[in-house]
Amino acid sequence: MITEETQITSPVITVMTYNVGNGRARPEQLVPVLSASGADVIALQEVNHDQARAIEAGLAQEYPYLSLHPGGFAGKALISRYPIHSAELLDLGPERPDLRARIQVDGQTLTMLNAHPPPPRLARFNVRFDLPTWRQIQELTQLSLDADPCLLLGDFNLADTRLEYAYLRSAGLRDAYGDAGTGRGHTLPKRLGPWKRFLFINRMLSWIPMRPMLRVDYIWYTQSLSVLEAWIGEDAGSDHLPVLATVCLNRPNDPVG
Repeated sequence: MITEETQITSPVITVMTYNVGNGRARPEQLVPVLSASGADVIALQEVNHDQARAIEAGLAQEYPYLSLHPGGFAGKALISRYPIHSAELLDLGPERPDLRARIQVDGQTLTMLNAHPPPPRLARFNVRFDLPTWRQIQELTQLSLDADPCLLLGDFNLADTRLEYAYLRSAGLRDAYGDAGTGRGHTLPKRLGPWKRFLFINRMLSWIPMRPMLRVDYIWYTQSLSVLEAWIGEDAGSDHLPVLATVCLNRPNDPVG
């Protein structure tokens, strides 16, 4: 919990994570949704070139600090109202580089990790992450803990019922929506996903909204941060829904709750 003193003395920002579906969230719909979100910093996954160009053209005044790395399923972006001190792609996994950025918030440095590990694969008797992806998740966890205060955001292709989710929590990361959200917080699938083997069906039915059944998109936060609230954002046409959270950067003498 956050005390009244913490709210007064510590910076508070709103952050958002959104898998924009490699073009599924069309630019003309995506840009207004991002603009209306109220988020101070937004981490995006599966950003394609059309989406990146639209973001740069339509949001540069509201979000003057941009780190855009379009590339389809591997694409990442971070857009911010606060100065981005540094940004780099990290090759932690075999397919999709993760984006690490450091932003300045009222004189404090906050590290942001924007991640999108590959989905688990169908094994003989279950569904599980392959070893490189599991190592990627472990390394992202350690990088986050080492960089405290840090936010680890993204589409983890990971339901909150799996052992890997329990690992992240037991390692010391906190789940913003799990701690401060209401309801189940399901984010996937909002629509049929852009899977190649279902391409023909996608073309016919991709416009039909669905009721999400899984929570796979997360805002993880480290010990020196606190979360006031978390919620699911507005639909912009992707097969995912966005997650938002209001985060408090506790100063050294503030209580951590």
